[in-house]
Amino acid sequence: MEYPPFVEDQLYLDMDETVPEVEQLRAMLNNLTRIHLLTADKFESFDDLIREYLIAGIDVFGLETGIVSEIKNDGTYRVCDVVSPLDVLQKDQIFDLNDTYCREVVRSNQVLGFPEVGKLDFMNCHPVYQNLKLEAYLSAPIFVGDKLFGTFNFTSTKPRARGFSAHEHNLIKLMANSIGAFILLRSKNEKLIALNERMKRLVGYVAHDLRSPLGSIISLAKLGMREGVTKERLQSIVSTLVDPAEKALEFVSTILEYAALGTGKITLNKSTVSAQLMLEETVKSVAHFIEGSNVTIEYNCNPSLNIECDSNRMQQTMSNLLINAVKYSPEGGVVLLSAVDKDGECELKVVNSVDVSNEAENISYRKVYGSVGFGLDIVNEVLNAHGVTLREHKANNSHTVMFTFPLA
Repeated sequence: MEYPPFVEDQLYLDMDETVPEVEQLRAMLNNLTRIHLLTADKFESFDDLIREYLIAGIDVFGLETGIVSEIKNDGTYRVCDVVSPLDVLQKDQIFDLNDTYCREVVRSNQVLGFPEVGKLDFMNCHPVYQNLKLEAYLSAPIFVGDKLFGTFNFTSTKPRARGFSAHEHNLIKLMANSIGAFILLRSKNEKLIALNERMKRLVGYVAHDLRSPLGSIISLAKLGMREGVTKERLQSIVSTLVDPAEKALEFVSTILEYAALGTGKITLNKSTVSAQLMLEETVKSVAHFIEGSNVTIEYNCNPSLNIECDSNRMQQTMSNLLINAVKYSPEGGVVLLSAVDKDGECELKVVNSVDVSNEAENISYRKVYGSVGFGLDIVNEVLNAHGVTLREHKANNSHTVMFTFPLA
């Protein structure tokens, strides 16, 4: 596609004989200074930044309407903010990208300036032009890193007789780059905050869940060190030590697993896995826990469903979910494991019954989930690594967690 070129600055200045060149140069310098001051300013929020950039852009470029947009992966165009005399344009409106002038910016990944849309054969049939008669259009892509975020664009119902200058091209590109840099900085800041919260949670889990087994180990060890302890009593103490020691070891392993997952140091070893076989192996792996719980495990699995995943990680995930479901279930409850074909994908689901009439049971549930949240964090980490999201649904007498894998 051949787009209208930007006019070289000296030629652009020579086009207007009504204003002395020195005055035009002074105006260009003032515009550059204003933009520089904007980029050097500190903004508390993204909304504040784009609002000031839009107001400045309308003034600098002499156009009526300014928009900062976000281009979604599904091809939609969201108005992040708009400054315009046109009532039809509002913040947070969603359009199809093809129904906007910005489709050309996204296609070309470059700054574009259309002095008079009505004279462009590839644009004058556009629905925006047909409905709003927006003639002048200047727009730059906003990149966050190397990924397109959206556009920074300005329009007017009045055409630009002299076209758009190279100076204006550079100004709007500078402004769009500054917006992209702000978004990138904001994203990094949010990640740092999330990591800080993660560290706080790690410390909280260690303080809460590791203290108890270690305390038991120390107490039992002190009992064994007393004078006059019989051999039989010592053997009993050593035997009792095993359980808290195993719990402490399991918890330390979980901490290391969680930390490694969070830093991306664990890579997935994917293979094609039978969903039904994975669920059967999960039940076997937690049989010692389920035994004596008086909770029934039922299956609903399509034996032909295969998914591509890290089988060890996914078995760990399903084990965590199954243990939580059993702990959450009332006496005589039922836990349903299912793997079914849903819209051409494999939906894995864990459903357990709930005794909502028993307040003590509900309190117990909250306590259980308060202490096993670490396991649920690992579940989310593993699923996120697979590009899968855990969903949750609560009804009057059941609790459901589910996620969907593409079929292998």
